[in-house]
Amino acid sequence: MNNIFCLETEWTQSIHDLKDDSSVLPLLEYIKRVNRTKLVFRQVATMTDFDYYLSHLLKDSYNTFDIVYLCFHGASNTIEFANKETISLTRIGELYPGVFDGKKVHFGSCSTLSTTREEAYSFKEATGAKLLTGYSKKVGFTESFIFELWLMNVLTSLKSLGPIKLEAKIMKEMPFFRDRLGFKIY
Repeated sequence: MNNIFCLETEWTQSIHDLKDDSSVLPLLEYIKRVNRTKLVFRQVATMTDFDYYLSHLLKDSYNTFDIVYLCFHGASNTIEFANKETISLTRIGELYPGVFDGKKVHFGSCSTLSTTREEAYSFKEATGAKLLTGYSKKVGFTESFIFELWLMNVLTSLKSLGPIKLEAKIMKEMPFFRDRLGFKIY
């Protein structure tokens, strides 16, 4: 298994919006080729888009997509869409109970996991996420790209990986990025 379902926001709002390329797709294409991973990738600009694509995870045909990679602007306990709409982790849990059942969920967004331990575990319980990762700080694009390339490679190449095993691997191989990005694991 270890297949990736990725939703990425449109990063900039300008007259050139529709001409901007995905920031994360090159990373995903590399992981797909190297690890023979299946991939679903969609860009979303609004909460309506998010709702439409996220609801697909509740369908049986998406059971093999066990890594959910959500790339958005973020703030504490929140993700932000291109149109400036926001949604909290708590609200995602309320609107989409069980949507991440047994899945590893990574928020590739600034500060989304700058939240309490209780809120993080409440999100996991409500959505059914097996693993929750993300950043508690504002992150730069290049540093987060390097780290997420490593992270997606680890998540897709290792069959059994829980929070303790992932933390040990990060401390051995990527401690600088863990600290610099405020990487959190629940």
